Amino acid sequence: MRRRSGKTRNLILMTVLAGSLVSSQIFKPAKPTLRERILEEFSLDPGPPPIPRDNPQSVQKVALGEALFFDPNLSSCGTIACATCHIPEQGFSDGLRISKGCGGAAGRRNSNTVYNTAYLTHLFWDGRARSLEEQAHGPIQDPAEMANTWDNVLKYLSTGEHPVTGQSFPDSARLYGKSFGEVFSGEISSATVSKALAAYQRTAISGNAPFDRWIEGDDSALSAAQKRGASVFFGRGQCSRCHSPPHFTDSDFHNVGVPSLRNQKPGKYPHNERICYGIPADVDPGRAEVLQSSCSEVGKFKTPTLRNVELSGPYMHNGRFGTLEEVLQHYWRVARGTTTPPAGTLDEVIDSVRLTDFGGHPDDLLVLAEFLKALTGSQLRSPGRGIAPPEEPR
Repeated sequence: MRRRSGKTRNLILMTVLAGSLVSSQIFKPAKPTLRERILEEFSLDPGPPPIPRDNPQSVQKVALGEALFFDPNLSSCGTIACATCHIPEQGFSDGLRISKGCGGAAGRRNSNTVYNTAYLTHLFWDGRARSLEEQAHGPIQDPAEMANTWDNVLKYLSTGEHPVTGQSFPDSARLYGKSFGEVFSGEISSATVSKALAAYQRTAISGNAPFDRWIEGDDSALSAAQKRGASVFFGRGQCSRCHSPPHFTDSDFHNVGVPSLRNQKPGKYPHNERICYGIPADVDPGRAEVLQSSCSEVGKFKTPTLRNVELSGPYMHNGRFGTLEEVLQHYWRVARGTTTPPAGTLDEVIDSVRLTDFGGHPDDLLVLAEFLKALTGSQLRSPGRGIAPPEEPR
């Protein structure tokens, strides 16, 4: 057999190596895009909100709930409605750090948004309510909110007479008589009022935001800055660990070191002396007020949804930060260790946050704020009458 020359052998070897290189390039898996990584990691289809068996939705019930939500006569002063502190056009917040109730009474915490709370298992910043029905039941009697009694509320709904102000609202009496008759066979009680309010709040579902359109394949839905912000949000910013889609909350509780307000009064937190062997009297204990036997819950608050977050400032449980940029600056500070929580232990996820000069890029906070605006989606609108007793259709 004729032997091949060295030149021929080298040519064959080069051909084989080149083929191997091309083959490896062809079969090397492509790095997944940000969109692909998000779709792989998270379930983005929220499905319909869960509906309690004993409180099915209906058009008539939702309409009744809306009337109640915007009616100030559910309060003792006749000026504070649910919608006073939860305005749809303001992200179901009210633009105040701490909302005010009848007589200017100051509450303890910032108004929670109602958007997408139909999917949550805990309501209020400390998670003390386990359903929208339970949540709707509370503010009526809270002295810092509507400051009323259920006896007064039920008398007004049944007769149109406001027991405290002495005013008469015959249109309200006729409308509520008809509505409760259609929806609850005429039963006007704290339970049916709460069910109607909950039914209305379950319609506050926000979607179809620029982020949703982008994740479905529309590259033009996000700006270049928002795409960079998404990369930080789902990457080294670690935001998605707690604010996970589709609702951008994990429905859990975390201590993220939010500073107390300077005017917090010790009397607002009467249980502090017996929580975890005593914590400062002027510090909001958060979840620990509900679970008083657990030191690990001190300073933890529910992760709020970021849906329509652009609309719902000020932010955090005490409204400490007026803008999204201030919120992001706070996370940068706590990640660097320059801010410590007023009480309790900082959540461990904070340790892995990398932003701006602390392991990130100089414009991280700017692009993150832009991405958060891409979560502004569909919204409810206040009725034409606004915050007012309902009128019987003419």
